[in-house]
Amino acid sequence: MTRLIAHLCTIAVAGLLFLAPVAGSARFDDKPKVEEILAKHLDSIGKPEVRKATRPRVIAGTIDVMFRARTTAKGHGLFVMASEGEWSVLKMDFGANQYPYDRVGFNGNKVSASQVSPGAYSNLGNFVRSYPVLLKEGLLGGALTSAWLPLNLGDNKGQLEYGGTKEINHRRAHEIRYRPPGGSDLKISLFFDAETFQHLRSVYSYVISARMSSGGLGSSPGGNDRTGEGSASQSETRVELREDFSDFKAESGLTLPHSYKIHWETVGAGSQFTDWTLTLNRFMFDTHLEAKHFDVSSN
Repeated sequence: MTRLIAHLCTIAVAGLLFLAPVAGSARFDDKPKVEEILAKHLDSIGKPEVRKATRPRVIAGTIDVMFRARTTAKGHGLFVMASEGEWSVLKMDFGANQYPYDRVGFNGNKVSASQVSPGAYSNLGNFVRSYPVLLKEGLLGGALTSAWLPLNLGDNKGQLEYGGTKEINHRRAHEIRYRPPGGSDLKISLFFDAETFQHLRSVYSYVISARMSSGGLGSSPGGNDRTGEGSASQSETRVELREDFSDFKAESGLTLPHSYKIHWETVGAGSQFTDWTLTLNRFMFDTHLEAKHFDVSSN
């Protein structure tokens, strides 16, 4: 009997040793839930009663812009971002003849962009006009706006999925991929710091097939409508808009980025790049805004 008990104990211990790596492996492979990541992200911004989407915001600062194509051009100006509920607007003013200003907005009914010259829109304006989901779904501007997607998930019918981890500016980040309602050829990825759960980056990209030309995507500060892509090209073109957020500080109970960078690029035949670098230094809250301020089509 003693030998039988000892034998059974040996089998039990061996079984535990065999199962331990499997159980550990299962825990290691468990994916974090998208809902948990977004809940922790919202907590990183502030308390629910302070971060509520109905709270109006006006954020201002300075902006530097650089265009790189066959030549390089630079500019400096002022920036204002305003939002209330789902409404949002971004305004850049440079005072330059070729690129006097740049404005995009959503007034709850339509997405609009200003013309930088008669019949011409900027690279940012073109992108938003081609993909109004950036403003309608509260993506552009990230946590800086009250329209921010995670603040309004209850009203959203898009699909969210976990995309693993990536390194963003030397910080490990969770990637969440978003597919808007109705589908789209636009790929959308949102990145959240794995420790603080602050929103670090958004990437929006699409590919133009080899049969289409990228020549109409903004030859300098100005640019043309995406619908003008029609001439033959030897290779496909990738177009990307990227937002980066950093320098998080507290403002009226909300922890928000004070450095905001927008990068636009088209890579393929005739590669071009635009960088807007914003330093945010004034945050105002709880001032009601009128819908007319969010329609920029008439400048």
